[in-house]
Amino acid sequence: MKFPVKITVAILIVAVVALAVSRLPGGFSTDLASVGGGSVTVVMVHDHNFVSSVELMEALNRVRNDFEPEMQFLVADVNHPNGAAFKREHDLEVVSLYVFDPQGERVGERLVHDDLDSLRAFLETHRP
Repeated sequence: MKFPVKITVAILIVAVVALAVSRLPGGFSTDLASVGGGSVTVVMVHDHNFVSSVELMEALNRVRNDFEPEMQFLVADVNHPNGAAFKREHDLEVVSLYVFDPQGERVGERLVHDDLDSLRAFLETHRP
C-alpha cells in the first residue's frame, strides 16, 4: 500500500518542526524560592514591556549553556506577583542581572548589557 504524497509531505513537515522545537533552549525558571538553595544563582529581573529586557533575555539564553549546571538561571518577572515581590525584597533594578551565592547573598550585579563577550566575562567571574 502506497502513502499519498500529501500525507508523506505532512509527516515530514511535522517531523522537521518537532526536531526544530526540541533543539530550542528551555525556558527560564521563575522559582525564586530556590535562591539560596545551595547553588550559585543568576537572577534576571525582567519586564517584557522593555525591548532591552527582551534583548538581555535573548543574550542570556545564548550563553547560559556554557554555565549550566554549575549555575542556575532564574527570571524575576516584574509583571508577576512573585517576581515583583522578589525585586522589592532585594531592592533590584529592572533589566539587570544579579548573582546570588549558594547561601542566597547577593554577590554580583550587572546593570548594563553591552555584548555577549562582556556578559560571558561577568558570568565567568562568578562561576563556582
